[in-house]
Amino acid sequence: MSLASAPDDRAPDSAAQRAILLFAIFSGILLLVAHEALDANAAWFNDRSLRTLWFTLATAPPLFAALCIQRLGDRRFWLGLAAYTLLLSYLAYYSGRAMEPNGIEVGAVALPYVWTLIASGHVLSAWFAVSLRREGYGYPLLFEAAWRMVSTLAQVFAYTGAFWLLLLLWAALFKALGIEFFRELFELPRFIYPVTSLVAGYGLVIARTRSSLGDAVHLRVLALWRGLLPLAALLALAFAGALLLRGVEPLWATRHATQLLLALVFALVALANAAYGKGGEAQPRHAIRWLVTAALTLLPLFVALAAWALSLRWRQYGLSLDRLWAALLVFVAGVYALGYAVAALRRDSPVWLAGIAPVNRAASLIAVVLLLLTQTGALDFRAITAHSLLARGAELKDEDLGYLRWELGHPGLYALQRLQTESEPERARQIAALIARKRRWEFGPVIGDGPPRLRLAADLGPLPQGLQHFAETHVNGPGSSNDCGEPAECWLLRADLIPGGDPEWLRLRMPAPGLANESQVVQLEVLKPCAQAWCVAEVGVIWRDAEAIRTLRRELEANHYRPAPQQKLDLEVGGERLEFWR
Repeated sequence: MSLASAPDDRAPDSAAQRAILLFAIFSGILLLVAHEALDANAAWFNDRSLRTLWFTLATAPPLFAALCIQRLGDRRFWLGLAAYTLLLSYLAYYSGRAMEPNGIEVGAVALPYVWTLIASGHVLSAWFAVSLRREGYGYPLLFEAAWRMVSTLAQVFAYTGAFWLLLLLWAALFKALGIEFFRELFELPRFIYPVTSLVAGYGLVIARTRSSLGDAVHLRVLALWRGLLPLAALLALAFAGALLLRGVEPLWATRHATQLLLALVFALVALANAAYGKGGEAQPRHAIRWLVTAALTLLPLFVALAAWALSLRWRQYGLSLDRLWAALLVFVAGVYALGYAVAALRRDSPVWLAGIAPVNRAASLIAVVLLLLTQTGALDFRAITAHSLLARGAELKDEDLGYLRWELGHPGLYALQRLQTESEPERARQIAALIARKRRWEFGPVIGDGPPRLRLAADLGPLPQGLQHFAETHVNGPGSSNDCGEPAECWLLRADLIPGGDPEWLRLRMPAPGLANESQVVQLEVLKPCAQAWCVAEVGVIWRDAEAIRTLRRELEANHYRPAPQQKLDLEVGGERLEFWR
């Protein structure tokens, strides 16, 4: 017997519904094993390549299969799933290698990889689902499949979330009676993973076999988006007119012109897609058609301006990972912009904007191929950026070294090791200290213990007993490494930050000279007597780049600091107000 009735031929049959549940349970079991291995710090699971492969195969192929399967006996489905799994296995292996060794900043590699899987998975699953229907690759079919998958996942998230809200209520009600069993049960990983996966699988079955609600929701969303298209077109035309009057210099001065222009392009593309729909929606009024046509015709201009802004930044600051991703987006936006401009100007079709259908098909596949290539050796943006920075050699600044260490995964670490062997002894020692650090925001000793780095502000006068030793050696707790040893330095200051009483003793902690990288932590601590010793009363932090930290150090050496009024723990150093987060 089927788990839910199938209202149309796009729904999975009874055997496929059971397979969806099995895919979900399989995913939950793999995730539970991973959780247990991480919790136990199992040696077999320490390799990051294996972890990346494990989590990838535990999530992406089962979800891909559950969204696409229609008939369990379809040989094409199993061949496609096998091919997709092999592709993901290679991508996971390559990205996992980029996270080795363990000192690599995982997020810099993992986040682009995850977003690539999400974006490419959505497009590939829509194409694959349509191929299984054996009705060709008409645009209405692709459009419907892509939207159905979005609405299906939204329904599954809502269903699973409601299930867990009920369980939390269950636990709270029994806890109120003094019964802790259910609260403890619902917090067990061995309950959470299998049950959640089973509920999510059942939600997928319901959403895929009873799709009328999802269809109604996505049609309503499209209708709302169509109403925004004239406003977006008016915005584009007004912005183009303002550019003619004001020129591009104010736009360049924002320092994020490329992002703004790309946002405008993709907003117009998305809303034009909603207006076109499957190609059979009602045609808008003549005036709105002219307005939208004029705006879509300007899309190549906006993309050209985005490319110009990006090239200026490229020439001024050189190659970076963000700029390579921006270049990829500019290229994809250019494909859409040219296609949509041509489609808007065509007059040989009875259906308005009919030309965007082939553009969407081609552009989606081009974008997916490029995205997947960025996670391989063919178009690895991390390796390209690291090679570009390595070629500059001795010209690299401190922030460039930090960028190599923390933003570029294994290619950046390899480039740093190359630089270390080719640099002068002092520079090599600085690079070695940077490589030895295991965490981005950790300043503690990394080469031996090093001499203390406590500097005293001018005119402090006699120091109370024990204060200097405490300021040099204090750490927050066992295992912490935030004293004033290399590669950090501390400043002992005195300022009346807290109204009512004598001025406070302060310890300002920052990276040592030559070791500051992008967005490093500067920490301010208020020190106070505690019985026969000293302790930290309050702590605040801010983030500053290498240049800002050098300026801060120069102003402290000149004794240019004072309390910033009105805000507790805020300092004014050299005319700049430092607002510390507490």
